[in-house]
Amino acid sequence: MLKTRLSAAVLLLVSFAGCKSAGPHFSAGAPTTVISQKQMSDAGVRGIDAGIYGLAGEEGGRCKWFFTNRFKFVHTVGPRGNPFEKVVVNGGDIAGLPEPYKDTRLGFDTDRRWGNASWIANVYRNPENGHILGFVHLEYHPKTRGKVYFRFGLAISKDGGKSFAWCGYIIEPDLSYETWFKRWHSRNLSGHHPFANMGLANYVIKDGHFHLYYTDTKESPDSFSNGAAVARAKVSDVLSAAENLQTTRWSKYHNGTWRQPGMGGKFTALNIEPLGFLHGDAAYNSYLKQFVMVTRTGKVRSVGGPGKRSSIVISFSKDGVVWSDWRTIHQDNRLHDYPSIVSAGDDNEVTGKSFWVYYKYFYDSALPHIDWRRNRWDRTLITLE
Repeated sequence: MLKTRLSAAVLLLVSFAGCKSAGPHFSAGAPTTVISQKQMSDAGVRGIDAGIYGLAGEEGGRCKWFFTNRFKFVHTVGPRGNPFEKVVVNGGDIAGLPEPYKDTRLGFDTDRRWGNASWIANVYRNPENGHILGFVHLEYHPKTRGKVYFRFGLAISKDGGKSFAWCGYIIEPDLSYETWFKRWHSRNLSGHHPFANMGLANYVIKDGHFHLYYTDTKESPDSFSNGAAVARAKVSDVLSAAENLQTTRWSKYHNGTWRQPGMGGKFTALNIEPLGFLHGDAAYNSYLKQFVMVTRTGKVRSVGGPGKRSSIVISFSKDGVVWSDWRTIHQDNRLHDYPSIVSAGDDNEVTGKSFWVYYKYFYDSALPHIDWRRNRWDRTLITLE
């Protein structure tokens, strides 16, 4: 992934509403557990917050896996059915991560309880040298009463995932930090992070570019609105800049062009609702010759509907701009969170006729109650028909 006068403005920006379709037929297998609560506890991982991302190609069909625990990255190695077979790094920091904003003019300072609140939000391995690019979700929590501001950045690992170094910011919402702080952060409004939460880095590779799907936000004098958005950058430029701990320009899709800057530029909302603020994942599907994206329906206060149901959902696109309706993969009255796509092949960015969707599952409490210490990671096999 407001009340009274503001609630009418928290509308999803839909530009292509008449173009959606049901998408291709698929079946979802019965969920099976790939990471148990005991495995996490034995490894000293209190909880995985955000997705788990696998890079295939290790010896014996194993993958390198990356995720975040208490704002620090964790790197494990294991087969697709047991990502916790070996813990390589538990509690790594991103070297050089900038301090959150400290703006005395606006009276902003960061709550020390949160510090540098950062999450590994996806990964990509450079096929030329094996260096690993880490997409980073960042949050800024003010000490003063209010909510949270968000950005995306990049980091790089040149030692196979044992350490990461900061490269720089790449995407910021249309709603600027200064406007957000002056107008919105201290208002007494309900909802789980309703201010410009960008979600996770749902990226695909299309025509030599990274296309990154996320939730963007824009505002008018007395309202703001969220929409599913996409920004892109040339893969070769991103990788070249990262080698020097730098970033290249990312551009947002707006009115049919890619001219708006990733940092603070305007966006045109895609035709799908940014369910769960797009805390999910995306990939290319070679069987359909289409793109696929997954997310969850909500979280905590924003989760559920009639009967308090929580879902993992999926969408498909032929061109990366117009997407099919969200369709349910799995749902019940317990929280499903942070789905990621895992290929059965050696390229984690390309899926085939069958692929897995992994997700966090709060197995021991029905909605709206959840226990952050009692959850596991399940997966379901998606088979296209």
